[in-house]
Amino acid sequence: MNPLRLLIVEDEPQLSGSLKKLYREMLGEQGFGSITIEQASTVEEARELARAATTHPYDLVSLDVNLGDREQTGLDVLSSLNRFQSAWMVALLTGVETDLSVDETMGKTTGEGLRKRLRHEACKRFPAERLQVVEKPPASLPVEEMERLLSNRVRQIALIYGEVSKMRYIFRPIRMKGLARLSSEKGTKKADKGKKRPTVQTSTVLWQIRYNCGDLLTVPDKTGFLTLHHLLSMPRSETLTPEQAMALEPKNDAKEKVSKVAPLTDSDPVAEYFEALGIAWTTLARAEQDKMIAAALSLRFHRYAELREYQEEDDLSADEEDELNRLVEEFGPLAEAAEMGFLRTTGRDDGNEGVVTPGVAPEAAAAQEGLHAEGGVYEKGAGQKGYDSPAAANFRARKSRALKSLRENGFVELADHLEAYIQSTGANWSYNPPGDLEWMT
Repeated sequence: MNPLRLLIVEDEPQLSGSLKKLYREMLGEQGFGSITIEQASTVEEARELARAATTHPYDLVSLDVNLGDREQTGLDVLSSLNRFQSAWMVALLTGVETDLSVDETMGKTTGEGLRKRLRHEACKRFPAERLQVVEKPPASLPVEEMERLLSNRVRQIALIYGEVSKMRYIFRPIRMKGLARLSSEKGTKKADKGKKRPTVQTSTVLWQIRYNCGDLLTVPDKTGFLTLHHLLSMPRSETLTPEQAMALEPKNDAKEKVSKVAPLTDSDPVAEYFEALGIAWTTLARAEQDKMIAAALSLRFHRYAELREYQEEDDLSADEEDELNRLVEEFGPLAEAAEMGFLRTTGRDDGNEGVVTPGVAPEAAAAQEGLHAEGGVYEKGAGQKGYDSPAAANFRARKSRALKSLRENGFVELADHLEAYIQSTGANWSYNPPGDLEWMT
């Protein structure tokens, strides 16, 4: 059963005790087993808890408005909960809209303003889709009647929370359709240029994303998002191979032009390349071979890495694309070593320990990391070797690009979360978050 963290803000001790008992019972009926309940009785106490909950938000807050303070109300607590993103859903359980007792606390003018504009002010301070305003039963009612109504109110809050909680983690694609005019063809006569160009229907994929208590945002599609989407959707017991990821999200040459590296054969073209230069390649130790590769790439590696960075950002001009292709051709059998060096020296191959030392020049880092042309052999640590197939290297690169895009669009916490919990189990990958996060995908 899903755990739940609840904050009850209520200044009447007896009512606070009743709410604690009712919430535990009603939320338990909704399948929330491990329920942690904290309580506050003043505005300042509640605001302090809101500030402290930034890194561990409350799932639900039950908030009174009139807390006996002449200057501040529960609406100020609501503002703090939103500012620090420290609550997923808030239920304003208050009688302020019908109870005149607030006039005694804050004055008739303020009380009248609260009664008239409570819901409007509340929605200005907290996302309306995660806010519920529920009338508290009047204290003047007989005890049995008040307890019955209070029980119904809390059950209503619990039912709504059960539905709203499903929208807390969202990572899903949406398709937007529109119309675009066709561009004029080259060589069009001047007399025809004034004619109205025909329109065609277009379709664009965007992504709706929300993590934890943040806002729901829509961001452009990026290579790697579909693979992340699949990982978040999978049962926790399943894993994804790099080859499955490539089948799920095939390379789109118009969007993701990766260096054209010919597959290596048993003849080892890297060895042939250096032996043609008079170097006894097979007699060299691995570290020496790596240094030779780094030296051969050093003069042009920086520019290659720069162009590859532009390429991954979809910001490569036609001239730059031609330049990148020329570099790949010039690298010849060392092209794969250049690509593997790029993935690691830019910090994009983030799935291995000890991969890159920040600030190390690309050519030095390539040698330091033991990048080798034989399909991407590298050192994970002292005395440890790793092996990346082309599909695995592509998978890592896509994951890194996707996480970078998330960070640039304001989803730093989400990117950090995915970086920590999308884990490699040998060649395969899986998503293993703490707890039971229910993603809407």
